[in-house]
Order: sequence, then structure tokens, then C-alpha cells
Amino acid sequence: MTHPIVKTVSGLVYEGDIDSAERALAVIADQEGDRALARIIEEMPPRDLVAILREHDASRMSIVGELISPAQFAAAVALERAYNEKNHDRLRGMVNAVVFADEDRSDDYIVALGAGESGLNALCDYFSDRHEELERFFRNGSFNPHEGEEVDGIPVSNMDLQLGELDEDTARDVVPLREVQDRDWHELAWRLRCDHYEVFRDMMEMLRARHHRAAAMPPPPKPKSLGLGLDDDDDEDDVL
Repeated sequence: MTHPIVKTVSGLVYEGDIDSAERALAVIADQEGDRALARIIEEMPPRDLVAILREHDASRMSIVGELISPAQFAAAVALERAYNEKNHDRLRGMVNAVVFADEDRSDDYIVALGAGESGLNALCDYFSDRHEELERFFRNGSFNPHEGEEVDGIPVSNMDLQLGELDEDTARDVVPLREVQDRDWHELAWRLRCDHYEVFRDMMEMLRARHHRAAAMPPPPKPKSLGLGLDDDDDEDDVL
């Protein structure tokens, strides 16, 4: 039987009162405990979870972000992509709020994202403005543009990715996690590269494919001139 708070929260979300929806869930956690709330979150539809997570104030912890299951998180992220937000700021906020809420569970959420095409596409969206920096990190083990080899464009071949998994020796060349633990894109990139290489490899292949598709597209047509059809002599006469 569905807990009555699910309907209450859904109504608040529908009305756009996200703060009240979160407070209602927090009351359940206080009264019945986190385990009870985790079971309730399992009953909530993904659209309500997305609404709460994408509107959440990133300056504080999200109770939904702390207790959502990896499978529900992956479903919520897939639904978030349907909003087609151009800069993906809210997607990044959602991912950061959940993946870094509890370090002991970070790997579970990353695995869930990497398990399907929708999650991988979401990761590509997350890093869409950081592709060249990811390529540099992949090649040099550092985000510092002044260290290692210069990155000259996006590779056409993915052979380097097929051979790029770290071993005991090459792992020593990568910046330590403690130096990039920002609970943001640097840390997520590190965790993908060092701890979840298959997910990182698949994401990088998709990012490269996106880049080359975009580069192959013809430029947009120039807008038609709005001139009045005057020749040069007429223009000069007008000036005089």
C-alpha cells in the first residue's frame, strides 16, 4: 500500500511548491526514520523526484539526494534530459547532489549511470563544456593545462581509449583524488577515469562522436540582406 505522503508530495510538486514537498519528506524522516523515508522515495514517481532534485538549493544537502536508490537516480536523470536544458546546469546540480551525498555510495550511482545509454548520454551532457579538459586529463593525468602533452584537437580514432585503462604504474602519474575532491566535475572525472574506466571509455567515445558530428554539419545559412537595394552611387548621394 502506497504511503499517503506520496500523494501529498505529488500534489505539492504539481503546484510548484518544492520547498514544502521537501519539508514534508523531512518530517517523515524525523518521525519514522531514514529507512522508512527511503522506502517512500522508492514509491515516488520519477517525475516528482526530478522536480525536487532539479529545483533543490545546491548550498544544502538534499534529503532525496541522500536516500534515492541508484536505479531511481538513473531513471530520474534520464527524465531530466527530456527538459532539453541547453547549459545542463540543473543536470549537473542533480548529479552532484546525489553522487557526492555519501562517499560510500558514490560508486553505486556511477555504475547506475554507466549501465545504460540514457545515463551515458546524461554524463556526456554533464561534461559537454569540459570535453577538451577531459581529453587533457585522460592523456596527462592532470587538469593543469601547463602539465604534460599539449592536446591538439579531438582524436578521430578511439584506439587510445581501448588501451587507456590505468595499471599500477600508470596510476602513479594521475593527480591524487585528494587534490581534486571538489564534489563537482573534477572529482567525477577522476572517479570515472580511475575507478570506472569502462564507463569513462564509453562516455568519451560518445563525446568524441558528438564532436565530430557537430563539426561535420554545414554552417547555418547567412541571413538575407535587409538592404533597400540602393547602389553605391545612391548611397554616396544620400550621404552628400
